[in-house]
Amino acid sequence: MSLSKNEIDNLNKIPSMEPCAWSKPNLKKVGRNIYDLLNMPSTKRQAWKARPVNVEIKPDHLYGPKEVRVVLGVSYDTAVRTMERMKRSADLAKPRARKRLLRVKGSDLRDYVQGKLEG
Repeated sequence: MSLSKNEIDNLNKIPSMEPCAWSKPNLKKVGRNIYDLLNMPSTKRQAWKARPVNVEIKPDHLYGPKEVRVVLGVSYDTAVRTMERMKRSADLAKPRARKRLLRVKGSDLRDYVQGKLEG
């Protein structure tokens, strides 16, 4: 579909196609807002990721990597590596399974966190 010169000129005369002064952002004001947000004291800034403050750990419950991730406040992969290094972690997967099914008891997880806090 090609448009002739007259049709292109008619498109420019449509009121919604004309550039309006009110539709252009004031870059000075936008820049000032960004500057103010970046230089705001950290106590007034909103946290990007809200981490749970109090997490209850049941001593007889088996925790997987997702729950360990929340307790420790780390990524999923870091939680898996941490669980592998723990003394008493269990791999509940079948012997020839490709994926691991790591679980750690709540009391062992609590001991790990206490050990990290102390030393």
